[in-house]
This record gives sequence, structure tokens and C-alpha cells, in this order.
Amino acid sequence: MKSIIVTGAAGNMGRAVVRRFAQDGHKIYAALGLGENSRIFGESDAAGNINTQFLNLTDETVSEGYVKDIISKDPALDTAVCIVGGWQPGTLSETTGYELDKMIRLNFYTAFNIVRPLMEYFERTTRGQFIFIGARPAINPSEAKNQVAYALSKSLLFRLAEIVNDQGKFKNIRASVVIPSLLDTP
Repeated sequence: MKSIIVTGAAGNMGRAVVRRFAQDGHKIYAALGLGENSRIFGESDAAGNINTQFLNLTDETVSEGYVKDIISKDPALDTAVCIVGGWQPGTLSETTGYELDKMIRLNFYTAFNIVRPLMEYFERTTRGQFIFIGARPAINPSEAKNQVAYALSKSLLFRLAEIVNDQGKFKNIRASVVIPSLLDTP
């Protein structure tokens, strides 16, 4: 049985990931955004394996406190699935600095703010895994040209995974980026 943090747990992908891992017997720490439905996992057969918490993961201090609190209660924690994200259309000329900042905060900082404190713990325990949700526009310029802020923000997850993999290569720590071909969420 693994202990797993799942961010973005209230979204369509997040709910599916949480339910699957919980049904497989893993202990889940489901991070929900402020104002999201707290009862989304209440009717799940594996609800006893799911611990929910409302957080603003763009806040570094809040995220660090969340990770440290879980570590203090559950030293078996060894995986984080970082799903929080959002989408913003716009060409290069249409994209403002505000929109770019919004996408970076949502698509990158929410992952980075979990990775930084958790990486320290994983290095001490010599084990750990991060899974990020990437996007095709982050690696394909022809797809990026009409969603510039989104593509740039998601591209940072690939660099973060490379850094984690290099830093953790002799400590059994790895990071993966999953790229869905189509992610259709309401």
C-alpha cells in the first residue's frame, strides 16, 4: 500500500485518479481547491482511504505546511500526483503578462510548491515518485501558438521533471510527465 498526495483531486482527472488509487487500497491525501465540493468522495466504496484537505497550492507556505503535516502523520508517503491545472487560449500577441502569470501559478507553482518540500523528504528516505500532467502544446509549437500562456506554463513541468530526475537519480527518486492526447474537462 502506498501513501499518495493527489493535487487537483476535485477535477475530472483528479477524481478518477483518487478513486482508482483508493480502490486499489492506497491511502490518498486529496488536495482540493478552496470552495470545491468536500463530499465528492463520500459515496466511494474506498472513502475510508481518502483524506481531503482544502488548500491554495499557489501559496508556498500553505503547500509546505500541508506536505510537512502529512509527513509527520504518515512516513510511508512516497508519491505525489500533481494534477492541478487550467487552460488559457491566446496567441503570442493576445497573451498578456497577467494571463501568463496566472497560468504559471496554476500549472507550475502548484506542482513546484509540493515538489520542493517533498523532495527534501524523499532524499532523506531515498525513495519517491512524482507524476505531473503535461500537455502536447508544451512540446509542439504548432499546437502552442494559439494557447501560448498554457503551453509555456506546462513546459516548466518538463524541466522540473528533468531536474528531479537528475537530482534523484542515485536516491531512487523519479519524476514522470504524462501527456494526455485530449483532456476535456468542464
